[in-house]
This record gives sequence, C-alpha cells and structure tokens, in this order.
Amino acid sequence: MLNSGHIAASYLISQSSATNRKLLTRKDILFIILCGNIFDFDFFLPPLFGFPGGVHHDFPIHTPLAGFIIFSVLFFTLRRKFSKRVLVLAGLAILSHLILDDLNYFIGLLGLDHGDAVLPQIQWEYPFNFGRKKTLLEVVECFRQNPISNSDVLQIYTKSKLFIIEGFTVLLALFVYLKQKLFNKQK
Repeated sequence: MLNSGHIAASYLISQSSATNRKLLTRKDILFIILCGNIFDFDFFLPPLFGFPGGVHHDFPIHTPLAGFIIFSVLFFTLRRKFSKRVLVLAGLAILSHLILDDLNYFIGLLGLDHGDAVLPQIQWEYPFNFGRKKTLLEVVECFRQNPISNSDVLQIYTKSKLFIIEGFTVLLALFVYLKQKLFNKQK
C-alpha cells in the first residue's frame, strides 16, 4: 500500500471512537499517523542500490518483531508525553501498516484477485522463515535476474484490488476529516 493509504488508515484509527475525537489533540493525531508510516522511512534506500523501493518490505524492519520493538521504545520513551490511549492507537497504526502491506497477498489467497502477490510482503514469523517468504538475499537475486523499476511496481499495483481499497480508505478518511471539521465549526 502507498503512504496515502497508510496515512488515511492511521487517521481513521485516531478517529476510532467519539470519545477519542474529543480528547485527541492535533499533535496526538499526527503522532498516530507518523507511527502508521514508520515502516516506510527506509523506502528510499533500495533505489540507491538499483532496486525498486518496494524491496524494503523484505527488510527486517518491516516485520512484527521490529514493530514490537519500535512500539516498546516509543511507549517507554513517550509515555509521559502521550496518554496510554494515544500510545495504544499508535500501536494499532503500526500493526495496521503491516496488515495493509500484506492485504494484496491475503486477497489473493482468498481467490479474490489474481495479482502478482503470490508471496507475502511481510515475514510475519521473522526471524524464523518457514519457506513462505523469500529471504532478502533471494529477493535481491530475483531482482538482479528480472530487473523492475518503481514505475513498473506502481503500474502493477494500480491494477490490483488493493489499490481500489486504498482509494476507498483515503475517501473515507477525507469524509471523516471533513465531517469532523464541520462538526467543530457548528460548536
């Protein structure tokens, strides 16, 4: 999923209950959105080595273990700055990132899409590998044998059902945001 989808999903998580909307500050909401995108800060590394940015899904940082470590560090360093509710929502945004990145694979498993995601994007059992996912070295070798660019990956992605889901997620987030703005103006 692209960052627009992760931003929208994280925003929707921040707005997940009526109580939250009244209590969350703009800083809280931005923190939750940042956490929902934290895995993609390494997106620009693979192109430096001639690989498409999507290869960053194969990095150890793009795993539940890394998410747990990131969340733990954030929780213990920022627990006095943010409420526990905000930190839990941030943790949900972190987890949602991984789920959304692998959603194309799950859609394919259900037989709802015949896209190119025949292997998962996320190694859920990292640091173990039960043969479900290629290792980073195997991915690098595959890209060396079959070069593909970021625009090729984007073209494949825009033909997937996940792209449509991302569009709906962005539209829903915009709707919630505009509704919230209207609600606050009427007060």
